[in-house]
Amino acid sequence: MAPRLPLLRARAGMTLVELLAAMAIFLGLAGMILQVLGGGLDLWNAGEKSRSENERASALLDRLSAELRHLVAADGGEGAPRVRLLCDAVALDSDGDGTHDFRSQRLVFVRRLVEERAHPPLQRAGTWGAGDAPFLGAIDSPDARFQATEELVEEALVPQFDQRAGHEGRFILWRALKSPIGGPESLFALAAKDDGGLQGAALEPLAEHMLWFGVGLIDESVEDPSATPGDGKGPLVTWDSTRGVLPDGDGWTGFRHARGPVSLKDADDDVFPTAIRLSVIMADPPDQGPQAEIAGDLPATSGTARVDLLNGRYLRKLGATARYVKIGHEWAQAAESDGQSLVLVARGLWGTTPVVHLAGSKVLVGERFERTIPLPCGRSDLVARDVQRRRP
Repeated sequence: MAPRLPLLRARAGMTLVELLAAMAIFLGLAGMILQVLGGGLDLWNAGEKSRSENERASALLDRLSAELRHLVAADGGEGAPRVRLLCDAVALDSDGDGTHDFRSQRLVFVRRLVEERAHPPLQRAGTWGAGDAPFLGAIDSPDARFQATEELVEEALVPQFDQRAGHEGRFILWRALKSPIGGPESLFALAAKDDGGLQGAALEPLAEHMLWFGVGLIDESVEDPSATPGDGKGPLVTWDSTRGVLPDGDGWTGFRHARGPVSLKDADDDVFPTAIRLSVIMADPPDQGPQAEIAGDLPATSGTARVDLLNGRYLRKLGATARYVKIGHEWAQAAESDGQSLVLVARGLWGTTPVVHLAGSKVLVGERFERTIPLPCGRSDLVARDVQRRRP
């Protein structure tokens, strides 16, 4: 019988088809994992951005709320009232080209000098005699000598565009203080001499990396306090407690309760709102977040428009709630974004107009934060002449 040959053992291995199938499965699983991780990272980035904006907005609104709650309306002096409230619309140069192409609000008011409680130089104000200086917000020395304050201070909130390279489209909110109130160097007198910057006042930066600072003034004539300021039914965007500075009109162009120069020295008809609504939109510093750009030219259309994006992945998580975007100096309302494009449902918001934007223009996005502050000094017309004046 012939001897049996030993069986050859099969060599372990994979065919090319099996290898390709395994690689396809591996790549598919890796893609799914990366997609899940990418979505989670997008959510985390969106959450961190929202948290940062929320913290900075809350800190600013807390500070301003505390100051506005000490707003006063009464003035014991004679003649033209020193205690006033002025909110006017000022024209700003958004890009430094010398053209005023953006409208914003400036708020000037009088409040209690709460700083006096914590600073001995203010507590001793008016006791030194000649040579005392007005209090302008800074106390450089514990031996500083200030004029008598009457426990009142004028305050101005002035938004100005950030002119630093790379910070285009962002605001810096400046604040000015002056005590004693009134006189030729009053903040109200300085506001009447210029159209935006409050030239001559000692301004200090209060907040930066802002996209918007808005004021809504609520009084008894407002039909819908929850409406957008300046739309005819919502809070007013201008206010002049003396009724003699701003012209008669609605919205950004005038004050609904204006009377004319004859009202300047008539303290009986001075009016103050019952509440003030502050609105802010914060932005990340330019070097701390991605910067989306429009991929093509955006025409000056007023209706719904879709614009293609570059580096717009982070905009995918805007959510169902409407957000606001700033392209150049124009504000628009965004409905949705898939990261590749952005749908604009309303343009030319908040005192801006639709204009042409060239490819490469930055898209700045921010969430709007609001705070309504009831005022302790709301004051209606004491002589009730509004109905007669507006009667046809």
